[in-house]
Amino acid sequence: LTRLYNTEDGEILIDGVNIKDLSFETLRRSVAIVSQETYLFRGSILENIKYACPEATEDQVIAASVIASAHSFIVKYPDGYHTQIGFGNKELSGGERQRISIARAILKNPQILILDEATAAMDTQTERQIQEALNRLTKGKTTIIIAHRLSTLRDADNLIVIENGKMPESGTAKELLKKKGVYYNLYKLQADALKTIGIED
Repeated sequence: LTRLYNTEDGEILIDGVNIKDLSFETLRRSVAIVSQETYLFRGSILENIKYACPEATEDQVIAASVIASAHSFIVKYPDGYHTQIGFGNKELSGGERQRISIARAILKNPQILILDEATAAMDTQTERQIQEALNRLTKGKTTIIIAHRLSTLRDADNLIVIENGKMPESGTAKELLKKKGVYYNLYKLQADALKTIGIED
């Protein structure tokens, strides 16, 4: 979708337009990705968030961080948003890195958002915090979510189940649970696993 590489078969359309007919600048400006692996470069937290929108003011960065549930941990550092991170500097937890990535995406304000296993490396409590931030980020945007944790998909308009390279089912979460097929079995497995450790899904 972001044309990191081109498709060999078929085509990808956005509002009926083939992405190959769009300039890289237009496409990259319209799409933001929050993935499992968050890339942060050596520099300040402020610079890392502003990477998505270099012309943004510090107030705009702070506003995006508040929405992303990142502001509360950033201001605990003595240097706040000017805290240096990256190699040889302050090390952030996985959850903190993700929230900076979400703040970056909020600042960019894309038309299309891709969440690629955005909470996969999180413990359940951290995932819930980040999920709240993601819910605010996705509001009013076309969002494609790639996830194995089905609890993150319950509010999706349409789910596509992929198994062994095929698409056996699609529909809303409620519709797929009624079918008692692949999605139902996966959902039940995950719900049962959470109950064994005392967490209700």
